[in-house]
Amino acid sequence: MKLKISHRTLYEYSTPVFAEPHHLYFYPSQRNYFQLRDFHISVDPSPSGLAFRLDAENNPYHQCWFNSDIRKLEITVEIEVETFELNPFDFLVEEDPHKDHQTALQLYRTTVELGAEPLKWVSEIRELSGGNLVTFVSYLVKEIHSEWEHNERYAENVLPPNVCFEQHSGSCRDLSWMMIQMLRHLNIPARFVSGYAFNPGLKEGHELHAWVEAWVPGGGWIGLDPSAGLLAMENYIPTCSSYKPENTLPVQGTYRGMSTANLSFEVRIEEV
Repeated sequence: MKLKISHRTLYEYSTPVFAEPHHLYFYPSQRNYFQLRDFHISVDPSPSGLAFRLDAENNPYHQCWFNSDIRKLEITVEIEVETFELNPFDFLVEEDPHKDHQTALQLYRTTVELGAEPLKWVSEIRELSGGNLVTFVSYLVKEIHSEWEHNERYAENVLPPNVCFEQHSGSCRDLSWMMIQMLRHLNIPARFVSGYAFNPGLKEGHELHAWVEAWVPGGGWIGLDPSAGLLAMENYIPTCSSYKPENTLPVQGTYRGMSTANLSFEVRIEEV
């Protein structure tokens, strides 16, 4: 399957501002089930510099900077990928892995407060899975999908996991962060992923999506989408993953000035 992704992001400022260096996370992160065929990014106004970099968690991004004031920041990205059929269960769980990754994975066990009720709920699901890790994460993602309402909430922040649990609804970002904390409280490393998910039944209205990756010894990072109740398949194209959600925002940067900013965006994904 070949996908074409078009993503336009526009910040408009009420008065001229001086933009500090920005980090732009639109370049697809490497996965074994797709190949990047083409990538083009343009920034308007033309920046003084645009450099390709890798961050501390090995995510590709573009560093962008300006030497003069700007009235807008418009980022247009065109991506073409070819995806291949993915069997998410094509691995063996290894109780005694060849390498010790525990120190590197410790960051992905960082927890925030989780109340007694969500801990009890997720512990009961783990018991029902019979102690099998793959069965447990597969069951958990389906249960969150069936019991929580998925809604659209356009905000950079995510709901605290306890709030999301209590109100039984949340955006894809909220549900993912809640699931990550449930996994981490059970000592399962998990990280937050942002990117694109192609829905062939959706002709327009695509947007950035968020999901979860859990670490399974022998299987590596396994993609899980609680808002869809599915394991992430070949139609999921990640652009950034991190131990905390705010590190995955597509545009990261600040500006100097008293201006207010208005954000608009458009995402189109089509099969070609």
